[in-house]
Amino acid sequence: MQTFTFYEDRFHNSRPSQGTCPHCKTAFITFLFSSVIAFSIPTSTYAETTSSFPSDVTVSYLGPEGTYTEEAAELFFAQGGKLKPEETVSDTIEQVLTGTSEYAVIPQENTIGGPVYDYVDELLSHEELTIDGEVLLPIRQALLAAEGTNLNDIKTIYSHKQGIAQSRTWLNDNLPDVEVVEVSSTAEGARMASECSDHSVAAIASTQAAKVYGLNVLAENIQQNEDNVTRFYVVSDDQPSADTSDCISFAATGDAGSLPDLLKEIDNLGLTLVSLHDRPAKTTLGQYVYVIECSGKGQNICQKIAEKCDGFSIRYLGSYPVKGQVP
Repeated sequence: MQTFTFYEDRFHNSRPSQGTCPHCKTAFITFLFSSVIAFSIPTSTYAETTSSFPSDVTVSYLGPEGTYTEEAAELFFAQGGKLKPEETVSDTIEQVLTGTSEYAVIPQENTIGGPVYDYVDELLSHEELTIDGEVLLPIRQALLAAEGTNLNDIKTIYSHKQGIAQSRTWLNDNLPDVEVVEVSSTAEGARMASECSDHSVAAIASTQAAKVYGLNVLAENIQQNEDNVTRFYVVSDDQPSADTSDCISFAATGDAGSLPDLLKEIDNLGLTLVSLHDRPAKTTLGQYVYVIECSGKGQNICQKIAEKCDGFSIRYLGSYPVKGQVP
């Protein structure tokens, strides 16, 4: 039987909010939309360039070197920019808020692991933050270890909780008795494995991380879905763009029972939903913040939603280009 432990207290294991009986219908609607519409927008409409972003900016990302977040940052800021790894997502955002970095790149959602609720909450907790871009990055997990390691040598595996979730089926089939330890990022797991002096430790990370930390790839594509994709947001503390772009996002705070009316109004305005997630408003029971992403409209559409749905407080998060494609 696998055992799952935490490497440090700061890594939280968030769980999706659970619907209670008075709101079963609303909870089901939220679940249905979150499950069906994620990554549903045709990728052919996505922007292929992000040339409007300057090339001399500093971009913070979840480090260390070799993370998928670094790959996402390199893809979005392909025209240039100084990439600055940070230990946690909180640290990447703090760099933006203090003016040390112009942008931060943070993971938000994965095909298999779902929303990374800790990071969604980070975005919502800072009113200054806006979304300036999005990256859709195919994720290919690999099992990494020191040279000379065999599968039957491995006793402990380090990885981010998303890497663990995405590879759980492979782990159950091939390494059912190992201890799986959650750390801050997949690349951090690779770094830790590279520093161990024996063959009992491995990591789940990218093949790029194997190159960075001098590890061998014992198994490739161990994620349980070939269409595995992670959505990343590029955030800043600039004013959100009002222009029409690939996607818009907004946060709607209100009563769970009013969610069907909000969804109806979104449909009436001809919007295509891309994703919808709910977080507790932390005010009274039954009040939620719904983080909603739609395709191809500008700020004025949020104003129309606010006018029609007076039971919700609307926070416009931005209109932005999307880089990358879903397989």
